[in-house]
Amino acid sequence: MSTSRRKAGATLQPWLTARADCREKRFIQVGNSLLLSHRFWRLSAGARYCYLCMAMEAGPRREFRLPKSAAEKYGIPHSSLCRYIHELEAGGWIEVRSMKLFRKPNEYRFALKWKGLSPSS
Repeated sequence: MSTSRRKAGATLQPWLTARADCREKRFIQVGNSLLLSHRFWRLSAGARYCYLCMAMEAGPRREFRLPKSAAEKYGIPHSSLCRYIHELEAGGWIEVRSMKLFRKPNEYRFALKWKGLSPSS
């Protein structure tokens, strides 16, 4: 039985990280089938980037929040964020629950409608 401790953070290839030690606490997994999907490529480049940033913010969860400050952290201006969210929602990539009345960030859920799957999937 080994008594070694697992080091924190995953080691990524040097060309996939900006860190000198190649260790990242957070990262996303993206399937090749998604990146090569004609449905994904129908989205604008900005909406594709926004979707990947949403995946980073959501972590392993299907439901998540994306406050304006998080979008700005990824270099997405508020006006563009609204356009990308509308595009992703219209395409069946995400579902949006407005929290405007409560003065909180909207709540989002990754949807599977773009795949042609039922909403309960």
